Amino acid sequence: MTKLLEQAIEQLRQLPEDMQDTAARALMLQLAEEPEPGDLEAIAEGRAQIKRGEFITLDQLEHELESDSL
Repeated sequence: MTKLLEQAIEQLRQLPEDMQDTAARALMLQLAEEPEPGDLEAIAEGRAQIKRGEFITLDQLEHELESDSL
């Protein structure tokens, strides 16, 4: 754990329980919004594929999916 995080937790310990719970919920929401490992690399690869013209339209995808289900 970093020193900064330790300091923040120590400050949180001084707060009333309801404020601690509010801070904990805010932190958990923030962590839930952070990208998962590999997400940023996948996004970068997707953007590179688009620049290279390696994509299909939504209509093409729907047609492919319909063909696969037959």
